[in-house]
Amino acid sequence: MGNKASDDRPIAVLGLGRFGQRLAVQLARGGEEVLAFDSDRAVIEQIAGDVAQAVMLDVTDEAALRARGVHQCKAAVIGIGEDFEATVLTTVILKEMEVPRIVARARSRTTAEVLRRVGAHDVVLAEDEAADRWAARLLGPRVLNQIEFHEGYSIAEFKLPESWIGTGLAELDVRRKLGLHIVALKRPDPPSPGGVRIMIPSPTEPLAEGDVVIVMGRDEDLRKLAEL
Repeated sequence: MGNKASDDRPIAVLGLGRFGQRLAVQLARGGEEVLAFDSDRAVIEQIAGDVAQAVMLDVTDEAALRARGVHQCKAAVIGIGEDFEATVLTTVILKEMEVPRIVARARSRTTAEVLRRVGAHDVVLAEDEAADRWAARLLGPRVLNQIEFHEGYSIAEFKLPESWIGTGLAELDVRRKLGLHIVALKRPDPPSPGGVRIMIPSPTEPLAEGDVVIVMGRDEDLRKLAEL
């Protein structure tokens, strides 16, 4: 799935438990238009100010989802927690709608396999996947990981933009141009543990292909870097 620069269609989040709420808010902070749906009025009222649309409806009602434009979304995340039957039905509905990317939350590896078979492109395993990580994956292909450390602020890992290869940090002047702080680099280094070396480069040292930059800043500024 392309980043927002090339695809400005919304992302739908269906089911607003703890995971769904956090994912929806993180995506919205990252610059995405988020459509959030749940059958609980209190939850809808709670999140309404954080996303583009928050609507109370039954997420297994295909007609209601189509009426709200879910079939026109570039991705949909099913955040239903305990009701596996509803998760399966919603996955099938989204598949029939031909939503390009369907992410479903599963309680176990067995249920994850079922969801894949009925149409989910990706499955979030509840025991080992964080909402922040999936927000990063949906925000852009260069975002490798993202961790919120304060409301609206995160530390994220990015694949090095091609335009940065061979350029030093001083010349890039990321702090002034994007409002971001480059904390460190992860550079491939086979002799090191895990084959990666964490380093703080000098201001003039050229960045290299394969480098991963660890960046800190506001979510909206991180979004700009994801679009480079």
